[in-house]
Amino acid sequence: MPQVRVIQPISEQAKKLRVAAYARVSSDSADQLNSFATQVAYYTDFIQSKDEWEFAGLYADEAVSGTTADKRDDFQRLLADCRAGKIDRILVKSISRFARNTLDCLQTVRELKQLGVAVEFEKEGIDTGNMGSEMLLSILGSAAQEESLSISKNLKWSYRRRMKSGDFITSKDLLGYFFKNNTLVPNPKEVPIVEYIFNSYLSGKGTDEIADELNAANLKTDKKPSGRWHSTMIRYILSNEKYIGDSLVQKRYTPEDLPLRQKRNNGELSQYYIQNSHPAIISRETFEAVQQLLNRRRKRHPPSVEMQQTPLRSTMQCALCGSYFHKHKSNGENFWFCALHRKSKDLCPMPNIREQEILMAFLSMYNKLLDNIDILSTMMNQLLELQAKSVCSRPDIMDLNEKISELVTQNHSLSRLQAKGCIDSAIFIERSNRNNKLIEELRQELRQRQEPDDTSSAIEGTRLLLDLLEGAKPMLEFDPSVFQSMVKQITVYQEKLCFQLANGLVLEERRAQS
Repeated sequence: MPQVRVIQPISEQAKKLRVAAYARVSSDSADQLNSFATQVAYYTDFIQSKDEWEFAGLYADEAVSGTTADKRDDFQRLLADCRAGKIDRILVKSISRFARNTLDCLQTVRELKQLGVAVEFEKEGIDTGNMGSEMLLSILGSAAQEESLSISKNLKWSYRRRMKSGDFITSKDLLGYFFKNNTLVPNPKEVPIVEYIFNSYLSGKGTDEIADELNAANLKTDKKPSGRWHSTMIRYILSNEKYIGDSLVQKRYTPEDLPLRQKRNNGELSQYYIQNSHPAIISRETFEAVQQLLNRRRKRHPPSVEMQQTPLRSTMQCALCGSYFHKHKSNGENFWFCALHRKSKDLCPMPNIREQEILMAFLSMYNKLLDNIDILSTMMNQLLELQAKSVCSRPDIMDLNEKISELVTQNHSLSRLQAKGCIDSAIFIERSNRNNKLIEELRQELRQRQEPDDTSSAIEGTRLLLDLLEGAKPMLEFDPSVFQSMVKQITVYQEKLCFQLANGLVLEERRAQS
């Protein structure tokens, strides 16, 4: 009979919970360092006082408004680390520090629950690890939302006061300039492009021709990494008063409801024209001459004639053969035809299509999307989640995040040493400032590396669509400028038209039966 020896199991050591903290530090530069240091010291000591916990880091963003989650860099880094399985629990001072509207708060908490991450709100005494907390969280989240709106109103009042005094510049990302010391400064690399655009237009070239020349030169800039130029961009540059050193502020405004998304100011609020707010690139004489030429061409070619002819060019592609559509006029009516079909019906059987049918299909698609704008909001949330998850598959992005985390950890250590009197304040401030500068440089590099991917382009396109549609009215007549901003391409089938939008979304419209 075989002998059996029992090997007793080794008692498993309790696994420590990896606990992180999220904080909002003062937006006042004089208080920011002290605020950060204080919170680092507090959370480090508190977490390390618990035997069953280990410190997983402090994530901190500047506390300005925070009404939308996607603008908070460290908050997004915190979520990315949770998705990567690096954190088990998050400590937050209060709901208002974590999320400034109820929807963001609940969506984030629910996602973290699915990931097995609990959030503890100290002020309210809520632990989302307990299922019963969600209803209370919703109630308190509403209060935080009201607090956020109040902060937003105060900030708007401050901004408008600065606008009236001429001490507020809104454009920080303008071709030909970079932002330095709170003002716009000419960018020597981009100034020649701006001058070329103005001089070319005065020489008689149209906006389409100028855009085609820039595209043919494959000219890329920091403002246009894709290198794709459009006539609408050229017109925007030609009519922008900032190139003569002036600023018209409050062209857009944010209404008093959430989510806080900007809308075009069509007279709802005052605007302020500030002369000589920054150095000019173009002389006033050149700018005035360009404005006069723009007005003359508008009068000579009203939108109903000129604009309705051009937007469809190079956007319509045949689904059967891949050829582009061209326009011709028959009996006073505009038609579009497949280039290959025009050569021979045997080569491509795609029939012609009336221009009016295309315009009406766009109107129908636009108004349906306007009625269902929540589709875009949902898509934006999904894209932001996808972008966060994709970080895990990018070694270069992960490396940058690790460097940021390492510098933040160094700041934690410096804060603890200073609190214990091991280093004096001068050394603490010098090293912390150096680390903070490196952190900001790494974050800028992170943004640049994340920019070119498809997800970033889709996010940018979705933001554009939301800006166009938020607060818009149903479209009754075709608007060529809206069409050019929204539509990348139309694929023509025999039974339908497929509109590919700026964010890659494809929407179908049935063709009229002949």
